[in-house]
Amino acid sequence: MIKKIDILAADVDMTLSAKSSPLPEITIQALKELHNKNVKIGLATGREITEMEKTKGIFWKLGFEFDFIIGLNGGMLYDRNLDKMYTMDMLSIEEMKEILTFLMPIIEEKKVSVNVEGNQLRNVMNISEDLLDMSKRRNIPLIDKTGDIDSFCEKPVYKFLFRTDPETTQLIRDQVEEQYKGKYQTIETFPGTIELMYSGFSKGRGLEMYCEWNQIHLGNTIAFGDNENDNSLLLTSGWGVCLKDGNPNTKALADDITDYDCLDGGVGHYIFDHILNNKDVEF
Repeated sequence: MIKKIDILAADVDMTLSAKSSPLPEITIQALKELHNKNVKIGLATGREITEMEKTKGIFWKLGFEFDFIIGLNGGMLYDRNLDKMYTMDMLSIEEMKEILTFLMPIIEEKKVSVNVEGNQLRNVMNISEDLLDMSKRRNIPLIDKTGDIDSFCEKPVYKFLFRTDPETTQLIRDQVEEQYKGKYQTIETFPGTIELMYSGFSKGRGLEMYCEWNQIHLGNTIAFGDNENDNSLLLTSGWGVCLKDGNPNTKALADDITDYDCLDGGVGHYIFDHILNNKDVEF
């Protein structure tokens, strides 16, 4: 465990809270305690940063808002105190069409669900139960554009999301890597879900940028995550912690693992047991 903590960054879904579940009470209390000790607390999510993300503190009844948000797996960074935002470039309509045309044989054969983030574009292909669940949870309408590349790609976006079985997600990843030679990256965010966006961005790089903006030593940071898109965050921070029920590969590279899973408030328990009750940790 590091001896000084100035910053805490945490993934949201399946780290701080389970999907469709409130923030566990012990996690609320733990974050309040850290906030009172002037630790800067931030979210690190794969989602685009919107007003919904900026007001998570109110939504979760924390009594304060988060100091910063890393969005789009590092493609966006919002600093509340500096009132500063960084945003990556969007994929052009031409790039979107090229990507979908290249992957369409797999999408059609395997009935891969496809949607995007950016420009409030709600177009989807092959609507799945996961997409319907997401639509209900976030009150986002879906527009079925299955098989119609031109009408699907009507506006630039930040990223594609593909939902399918593990074998097909790996096939898509292999094909993208072979075809585009590192121009784009594919990232697993949940089992069976991968995202495609420009290379060069990660949650870890987002944490680095926030530290640079605020002249805070990167070694004085702690991070929590559960899946592949959190790997860079855990590796970049001074101390990276994976959830007990996280991805085995992410658990293997973490500095530590929580004693409790996400639903039981793994992050909150860890903060109390290993940070707040640790006399050797300074703030």
